[in-house]
Amino acid sequence: MKGLSILLHAIGMVTSNLSAALRISAALMAVQFVLAILLGVQFIYLGEDMSAMMMAGTYPYGAAGLIVLVQVVSSLWIAVAWHRFVLHGEEPGAALPAFNGQAIWSYIVGGVIFVLVLIVVAIPFGILAGLIAAPLMTSPVTGSAIVSGAILFAVFWLPVTYFSYRISPILPSAALQQRLPLKEAWYATGTSGAAFLVLAVASLLAVWLANLPVTLLAHVSTFLAFVWAFLVQWAVLLVGVSVLTTIYGHYVEKRALNV
Repeated sequence: MKGLSILLHAIGMVTSNLSAALRISAALMAVQFVLAILLGVQFIYLGEDMSAMMMAGTYPYGAAGLIVLVQVVSSLWIAVAWHRFVLHGEEPGAALPAFNGQAIWSYIVGGVIFVLVLIVVAIPFGILAGLIAAPLMTSPVTGSAIVSGAILFAVFWLPVTYFSYRISPILPSAALQQRLPLKEAWYATGTSGAAFLVLAVASLLAVWLANLPVTLLAHVSTFLAFVWAFLVQWAVLLVGVSVLTTIYGHYVEKRALNV
């Protein structure tokens, strides 16, 4: 199945180029890791509910804002460098990839278009999923939470992720500063609708399974849970960018899938 082949190719892209992957991402991710500890905002990586802290006025907005900014900048830096390494053979430095400001700005512009389209797509699916799942979320019946989660997955996350993959070639093309119009990205991926559906299911389930140990580790050690969540985020970033690179390479540049 081509959807699984795309995911496996993306994973293999990281593992077979591990040295380059580390040179592109390790230093930038290390800055995030250390900064999160120093600022005491590890909870951002754990997905904890901070509503009580916000209500009490003790939420560290400044520290949280800083770490989010560092996350965004480093993720953009890594994504652009990885696209350019895989698609153009642009080697990273010994510890850091080159900071290509023009390519990163192009990527930001492409990312804004990408996000706006997904918001438009997500609104009707979100309303539909909410109408179906809302009664189950408040139901005392055993298993209702599982059913509501499955509904949210099938009615909201799956179609939105599917659409994101269909239009995703605009991002690698932006990193290469060869911006692909949205319509052309959609048409380029139009031959494999079922493959992207399979890819959406496989990637969402993979991320969910990878994050499962976080809850278990949190009962043992918050620090261990943070380390695991951080490593998962790192892996998801690299593999996720590799999936987009693979889609662009296969559907736009007509490269073969090496699986």
